[in-house]
Amino acid sequence: MMQFSVRLVPVGETTLVLALTGELDLTTRPVLADFLDPIPRSPVTYVVVAAGDLWFCDVNGLHQLVLTHRALQAKGGHLAVAEARPPLQRLLDLMARHDTLPAIAAYTSMAEALAATDVETCQIDGPPVPMPRHLPRLRGLRSVHTAARHPREARPRRKPVDQSSAATITRSRALIVRSQALIVQSRALGEHAAGHRQVSTARLSEAHETVRRLGDTRRRCDDSLTALRATLLNARAAMDARATSLNPLKGLNPSGRVGAPPCHVPPHHGTLRTMTGWGTPVTLLMPRRTNRCRGLASGT
Repeated sequence: MMQFSVRLVPVGETTLVLALTGELDLTTRPVLADFLDPIPRSPVTYVVVAAGDLWFCDVNGLHQLVLTHRALQAKGGHLAVAEARPPLQRLLDLMARHDTLPAIAAYTSMAEALAATDVETCQIDGPPVPMPRHLPRLRGLRSVHTAARHPREARPRRKPVDQSSAATITRSRALIVRSQALIVQSRALGEHAAGHRQVSTARLSEAHETVRRLGDTRRRCDDSLTALRATLLNARAAMDARATSLNPLKGLNPSGRVGAPPCHVPPHHGTLRTMTGWGTPVTLLMPRRTNRCRGLASGT
């Protein structure tokens, strides 16, 4: 946590000096609010902020000062800042440029800030300086002869440790060990999940590639099927043309057009016979034998 301290120094009947030390930001603003919130309900009318030891101040700290300044203005007083450092002075200048309400007055010295109140001058002591700690000293080791002459006195025994404290320490150590085991386990699970993720990504890529190949194969099959259908139609047309050339009477109507119902052949012209020697049934007109042909065939 950042260092921050607040000191309240009454210097008059209605004037209060607020000495700030450290850094004022979002984390230390509640500390300042505890000191400033009761001031508007008290007889104090003027507050002078001694900011010479305030190393840093952000918008959060300035907002808290503005709230107190407006509350004091309602009582006829104000809040002023003296000896502001560059971070706070920059914020005060920006507020004075863009804020429509009266801004917080900033003074270069405490005397100027107190002159605007009911106090003429005041001496503010700095923050207490911590006492320097003593350095450790090394004790000289006694020799063997000195130890024999002056035997060491028996040291008092240490007080027994409370059982409840010992049990608490044991439980804390067990919790620490368990936490470390859980951390190791969670790391192992994370690595395992990362491995599964890589495998899943690789399999997904292979699936996408397989789908693409299947699509290409399907397109080639469609092209082949279209070509086969065209070949089949051509073959059928060729077979029909061949059958028509072998049997001119097949598929002829009385007008001589192909594709019409076959015409009726009178019995005295001959008979129709179906021949299957070419693979496709073909109907042929067989002429009728006359008496002359029969005599020739019998040798008469």
